[in-house]
Amino acid sequence: MPTPLSNRRRKAIAALTRRRGRRRHGRTLVEGPRALQAALDAEAPLVEVVVTPAGLNDPTVRGLLEQLSVSVYETSPDTMAALADVETPQGIVAVAERRLHDPATVPAQLGDVGTVLLLDGVQDPGNVGTLLRTAAWFGAQAVVAGPGTAGLYGPKVMRAGAGGHWALHLARTDAPGPLLDRLRRHDAALYGADLQGTRADAWQPARPSALVLGSEAHGLSAAVLDRLDLTVSLPGTPNRPAAESLNVAVAGGILLYEWLGL
Repeated sequence: MPTPLSNRRRKAIAALTRRRGRRRHGRTLVEGPRALQAALDAEAPLVEVVVTPAGLNDPTVRGLLEQLSVSVYETSPDTMAALADVETPQGIVAVAERRLHDPATVPAQLGDVGTVLLLDGVQDPGNVGTLLRTAAWFGAQAVVAGPGTAGLYGPKVMRAGAGGHWALHLARTDAPGPLLDRLRRHDAALYGADLQGTRADAWQPARPSALVLGSEAHGLSAAVLDRLDLTVSLPGTPNRPAAESLNVAVAGGILLYEWLGL
């Protein structure tokens, strides 16, 4: 049976709703049955779970609880609403350890066919989460967040990531240029998305390699552009007055397929 959630545990878990709290404790929240199932399937480092009385009566939630080997706490709907980021909580939330690696370890851990996605100032959490999900789907080994990129473990990124976090080697860097230099020393080819680049259908990516996606507003930073071997584009129809560019998550999905798809 679940243990009643104490005030002390409530405060500790509530701290994870804020970015500073997630950084301080090295943990994040996994909200809802589907996200928790994905975390369980990937053997994510779960710490504890909080459930409401309604959740305990849900067959799906009960099935999840039977798979757990961590502490389970019960709390009121009001407390759950304060812990959850969504407007209508789904009766269960889990705490998991964040997996953020030192970016200096990225090249050495990837091997001869390594693939790294670098996000260069991608600010929208939904786009970041979607890119994590897509990178996991196509088998990228690592995703590194550069300056200006949304936090990888924020609630909106977690939801959009749909479990992709647990399949990737994740890191954050304030110096994308030196990271690309290290990847080059490990014989990685360096590519970036840019409107003036080579058409994606003519791109023949090598392995190991890195792909950099920049912000929709500003594109790739100068520190990144100066280091790339090739930029790649997705040209649209010549007459497109209503659309200046593709959404970065959409463009990233197409390029990830061209880069890693079978």
